[in-house]
Amino acid sequence: LYKGEIQAVLMPGEHWLANRRGNLEISRHDLKNPEFVSAYEKALFDKLPDVAARHFTVVRTGRMEVAVVERDGALHSVLSPDRKLVLWADAGPWKVTTVDTAADLAIDPALMRRLGQARKTEHMFLHPVVDGQVGLLFVDGVLVRTLEAGVHAFWNVGRTVQVKVVDIKRQ
Repeated sequence: LYKGEIQAVLMPGEHWLANRRGNLEISRHDLKNPEFVSAYEKALFDKLPDVAARHFTVVRTGRMEVAVVERDGALHSVLSPDRKLVLWADAGPWKVTTVDTAADLAIDPALMRRLGQARKTEHMFLHPVVDGQVGLLFVDGVLVRTLEAGVHAFWNVGRTVQVKVVDIKRQ
């Protein structure tokens, strides 16, 4: 910042900057934390949009969306609905998979296992249905479908998900 205005995003290295009358302010960020958190974020994107597009990856989710963010093939985070995450592009490569939870709350079994292994389960509702039982899936109190034996996972964002298990073994 020079006189309260953002001038540039400087990459690693030595830089000579004029500091007349102590009006220069420098904000340093370590890429070990790939998330960009700054009081100057809005000003940077407004004043220098080309620079911001070159240095940052912005992830946004809609009202009924969840985003699964991967960094170099490993799960980094799961973004809940109506959220924004700004990431340093140089800390990537980043891959973002957006899921529309309005269409279907079910989580793909492979993704369910990856989320569990990465301990990113805060937005996931997990329910096992054992052999000889059937699960009744209720979303917001309405019966949606039946679930066969197995482990089932659903996005637990914005709606109430319940599974009631019914024993179907002959007594």
